This record gives sequence, structure tokens and C-alpha cells, in this order.
Amino acid sequence: MVNPWKTYVKLSAVLMGSHDLTKGSLAFLNYPVQLMFKSTKVLLVMVMGAFIPGLRRKYPAHEYVSAILLVLGLILFTLADAQTSPSFSVIGVIMVIAALVMDSFLGNLQEVIFNMNPETTQMEMLFCSTVVGLPLLIPPMVLTGEVFEAWNSCSEARLREAASLEKHVLLKKLRDTLESLKGHVAGRNKDDVEEAIAMVNVLCFAVLSLNYDLQ
Repeated sequence: MVNPWKTYVKLSAVLMGSHDLTKGSLAFLNYPVQLMFKSTKVLLVMVMGAFIPGLRRKYPAHEYVSAILLVLGLILFTLADAQTSPSFSVIGVIMVIAALVMDSFLGNLQEVIFNMNPETTQMEMLFCSTVVGLPLLIPPMVLTGEVFEAWNSCSEARLREAASLEKHVLLKKLRDTLESLKGHVAGRNKDDVEEAIAMVNVLCFAVLSLNYDLQ
């Protein structure tokens, strides 16, 4: 590993904070408003890049003007395409603005890490920031009960998959039995067996389709 763990602790804290605040703001804002605020990310990234040590970017005035026009265009497009009217909440606005600040800081911080240590790989960046963030996510998931809901959901999905597989195996055995029986009958009985095989094939397809929909 090229970078110290404390670097990824900072990165992971910003990453988790950005995600949590973004998702949490939907409890107070509707989607068009959140999307409208998220459209300003490009401008905040430019502003943040001008103050972060290790970058200190300087953009010409016309790039700031272009970014502002882009943001305004995205906001107008979002509002024009929205099927519901914007719904504002002070708490939601504060949360989404904080998420935007963290999000803009995140991209610049990653670039600083790559600039300071060119040997840093994307795999290391992704893996370490995720592993460090795991302990930050587990406590709130336990307190809210989401971890138990996720466990129960996985268990139910596994049971459904096992039951579906068992049904499919039984139907396949039934089809094989009918196929072998077809060679020993003739006339009307043979037609009945072929009809039964067709019904079994339909049931096999229905079981597979149902399993796909549940996934």
C-alpha cells in the first residue's frame, strides 16, 4: 500500500458523509430539488480546487462563466422536465449543500492523493476507502435495524432461490420420465403424453421467469 491509512480515513469519512447526506436529504426534499442542487457540483468542484493545498488551481474567468451557464441550464432543464413542483425544506437544503461540499472536496482530494503518490492505483484507492468506511457504516445500520433487514432479505432470497431450483429439478425429472414413457405408448396415449410434456415445459419456463422477476 502506497498511502498511509489516515489518508483513506479522511477520504472514506468524506465519501460516507456525502452519500449519507445525499440519501438522507430525500426525506426532506423531492427529487427535482435535489437534482437541481446536485447540478451545481461542477461549480463547487472548481471553487474547492482553488483552495485545496496541493492543487491550488486557477481557472480563467471565462471558465467560471461557462460553469455558471452550465449550472443554470441544468437547473432550468431539471425544472422543465420535473413532473412534480419543487418542494423545499430548510433541513433538506442544508443536508444537500453539505453533501455537495463534501462531494466537491472528495474529487479534489483523490486528485491530490494521485499527484502526491503517482504509484497509487485505482484499485488501492477504491478498496482502502471502502474497507475503512465499513466500520463507519455498521454502527448506524445496527442502530436503525437496517443490517437485520438486509440479512433477512438475503435469507429470504436464498430460500426462494432454493425452492425455485427444487421445483425446476422436479419438473425436469417429470419431463424426462414422460419422454421415456412416450417411446412405449402409441396412438391417443402418445398424444396425451406429448401434451403433458408441453405443459411441463411451460411450467419450467414459468418457474424460471418467476425466479428472474424475484431477483
